[in-house]
Amino acid sequence: MLDALRKGAGGWLAQLFIALLVVSFAVWGVSDIFTGFRSDTVASVGGTDVSIRSFQRQYDFATRQLSQQIGQPVSADQARLFGVPGQVLGRLVTDATLSDEADRLRLGISSTALAEEIAGDPTFRGGNGAFDRNVFAQVLRSYGYSEDQYLDELRRNYVRQQIGDALIGGITVPDAYLRALHEFRNEERNVSYFVLTPALVTDVGEPSDGDLSAYFEANKSLWKAPEYRAVKIVRMAPEDLASTGDVSDEDARKLYDDSVATRFSTPERRKVEQIIFKDEADADQAVAALAAGKTFDDLVTERGLKAEDVNLGLIARDKILDPKVADAAFGLSANSVSALIDGRFGPVMVRVATIEPASVKPFDEAKAEIKKELAEARAAAEIADQLDVIEDARAGGDTLDDVAAKYGLKVVTVPAIDRSGKDDKGNPVADLPGGTDLVAAAFESDVGIENDPIQFAPNSYVWYEVTAVTAARDRELSEVRDAVVADWKKDQLDKKLTAKAEDAKGRLAKGEDIAKVAADLGVEAKTATALTRSTGPTEDLSA
Repeated sequence: MLDALRKGAGGWLAQLFIALLVVSFAVWGVSDIFTGFRSDTVASVGGTDVSIRSFQRQYDFATRQLSQQIGQPVSADQARLFGVPGQVLGRLVTDATLSDEADRLRLGISSTALAEEIAGDPTFRGGNGAFDRNVFAQVLRSYGYSEDQYLDELRRNYVRQQIGDALIGGITVPDAYLRALHEFRNEERNVSYFVLTPALVTDVGEPSDGDLSAYFEANKSLWKAPEYRAVKIVRMAPEDLASTGDVSDEDARKLYDDSVATRFSTPERRKVEQIIFKDEADADQAVAALAAGKTFDDLVTERGLKAEDVNLGLIARDKILDPKVADAAFGLSANSVSALIDGRFGPVMVRVATIEPASVKPFDEAKAEIKKELAEARAAAEIADQLDVIEDARAGGDTLDDVAAKYGLKVVTVPAIDRSGKDDKGNPVADLPGGTDLVAAAFESDVGIENDPIQFAPNSYVWYEVTAVTAARDRELSEVRDAVVADWKKDQLDKKLTAKAEDAKGRLAKGEDIAKVAADLGVEAKTATALTRSTGPTEDLSA
């Protein structure tokens, strides 16, 4: 999909030219890349911003790719170790640089050419080998794109590609480089191997009291109790102060009338089925078949399609990509078939199965939601003043309990929390306003210290006070005996399995047959063939 467009600028030569282009922006001061951008951007080049949403989408895609390559889910910490955030940001900054230059040069691509590119993308083909609107929508949803976002990104990718082609067009890569690259990418190896699993070790047994005690003393830090803090919390947010009883029906009705068209109205939707024909001949054959008495379902079956291949679902008019198809589908009555449509992606025929009329949620059904919204909006407007009043009261000597009682706020006491946000049972502390920010602040404070409030959401604040500190300590064996026994057994299993592996390694080093060594261990020797450096991990063999 979009990644294919980036490959043209992915070689070392193109990257060199692009790097020079990026540097030119920095040298001539066309907007600092890492300063001065808005809160919804992570970088800015010239007049082109890199949005947080774009970064998050590309970051998620990169981590999914990495997970597939290594055969297991990738955590945020692991992604940082692999350098994923920096790689994603670098790629987006490069794209932004090229987009800004494309805007300056007024490069573009026509809507017709864009539609042809989408229609020709194999990613969006259905069971009949032609563009499938349903597949198109599913793919976009899986990657977090709306249709407009995808079309905009695709348009930008093609104009960036024009710059890339201009930079490297006509340049020949040295033969020596091509040979080395070919050998590196395509060298194949066959590997014989066997796998030793924990199931091969069956004689771990139970530790004696002496062994367990010695193991505990040698590894006592593994079960150390962390430092805990008791924290008193008072939060103030619009939902805490809002009172729907203070909102009149008249005010709610006014907001309803102002927003009924955009918020409380559902447009007419239709269940649309669509056949995109391979060519004009196929389309003409379908028209003739219908005239001869065949049905739309017959056309679907004859083309090897399934119901899901042609079903666009229950869809609104503005969600259909092709305006001609939309006009035809919304001009039909239920259970009727359109004439042949000259669509953007080829000849098309549609059938409307059902029609769901437009609807409007009545005021009485929307009233509670609107009153809650208005009450919270009014509370939010008052919170800035309330914040100053509370801070003045605290400066005058009021405690958190005093403030909470005076202004109708709730006091919550967390009896024990560690630096990771867990209680003394090892469970995450739930409903913690401010989350990790509050935990970090509590561990930077101390008993008796008056702390500034933390803003944890728009117009939402939390005050906190450390009331007690329980120092980190070594736990007694009696407190963690079950965990120590489990760790001792795992340690013994690892040692015995490692001993088996070392023995097998020694035998293989002396030239013994791998099948014989594997059989003696009760496992099967396997062979993986034609492995390359890019081969993904198999079930029991990592790349």
